Amino acid sequence: MDRESTEVSDQTQESHPSEPPEMMRAELNAILDHAGTAVAVYQAVDDGNDFIFVDFNRAAEEIEQVKREEVLGRSVLEVFPSVREFGLFEAFQRVWRTGEAVEHPISVYKDWRITGWRRNYICKLPNGQIMAVYEDVGRTKQSELATRMSEQCFRAIADYTYDWEIWVGPAGRVLWTNPAATRISGFSIKEIITMPDYPGPLVYEADREKIIRAFRTAVGGSTGNEQFRLKHKEGRVLWAEISWQPIYDEKGNSLGHRESIRDVTARKLAEQAVQLAEREKEAILDNMAEHIIHLDADSSILWANRAACESAGLTREQVIGRFCYEMPVEWHELWGTCPAAQAMETGNRIEVEKSAPDGRTWFVQAAPVRDRKGGIIGGVEIALDITKYKRGEIPLQELHRERHELEAQAAVEDPAEHEV
Repeated sequence: MDRESTEVSDQTQESHPSEPPEMMRAELNAILDHAGTAVAVYQAVDDGNDFIFVDFNRAAEEIEQVKREEVLGRSVLEVFPSVREFGLFEAFQRVWRTGEAVEHPISVYKDWRITGWRRNYICKLPNGQIMAVYEDVGRTKQSELATRMSEQCFRAIADYTYDWEIWVGPAGRVLWTNPAATRISGFSIKEIITMPDYPGPLVYEADREKIIRAFRTAVGGSTGNEQFRLKHKEGRVLWAEISWQPIYDEKGNSLGHRESIRDVTARKLAEQAVQLAEREKEAILDNMAEHIIHLDADSSILWANRAACESAGLTREQVIGRFCYEMPVEWHELWGTCPAAQAMETGNRIEVEKSAPDGRTWFVQAAPVRDRKGGIIGGVEIALDITKYKRGEIPLQELHRERHELEAQAAVEDPAEHEV
């Protein structure tokens, strides 16, 4: 070799000096000790029937809660007695025999000392030792389980909720709905989620503008409720009530809003029936000559017919809510109290005539109103001005008396005509 080549060789050796094995090992240990991933190195013994710890880094110490000095030189079967059941020991043997790295799936390791979720990567080093690189995925797994359980709980609750529940995203698109949607509207879940111009096609034409306006405010973050007529897929119309409120994640970011829709057709029909009955009652009672007053259990006036209001010189709105004794009607003045209140107090029905000094006479009836169990929940009184009837009784009585007198006189004058 000439001088020039010798110089090049010397320069190359100076540029890439070889490091002693112990120095390389120290550098490797330093790297492993500061790694966030656990590393354990094993030496196979007894022809791969056991594996002895030869290295154990700081991350492994923290995960397994054991010191490096306590495991070095010991069998993995001794330190981790459940390693066979865990499936890791068989993976060690396979890697040691074949030299091919394997990834051991996430599994739970459990023995008398420690329990945890582990994910392992096992490979064979050039020196024949086995290295396991692994991490504790317990927190991740717990988070996944919590999320899954949360989703399952949500599904269990939402899917069996009787009301129709809808999740609308921030952009106004339906993201999710529960099976009650089909029961109430007749549309499938898929049809509702993909429905263009939601909620317009679901709303009866006369109420559509009102509900679309409410939907826009809901997308904007408002809270509210409305009643509307819902158009079933089969064409029939039913009454529904919708309420909505915004929803947010834990950081306060908008997730859209939630809608709850319930079928209130039966309730609405009942309300309409009550209103119709109330109008019919008013029409009938307002055309009666009797003065009628209905009280609650506290003797406050719930309702009075036209004759009673006119007698008091007040409108119905002025009468309702007054106490009975505040009703300025003549029969109360003659009575000195409220007949219906007295009937409620005694629990008995009252019927009486009361006459004023000028001869005006009232026939008054009062009775307690009871519930199905017999409890008194109010009272009613009915007063009728019978003055003209009372005044008509006197001439009629005189006519009957004169007739009897004439018949008696005729019998005395001609007894034969009255013989049988």
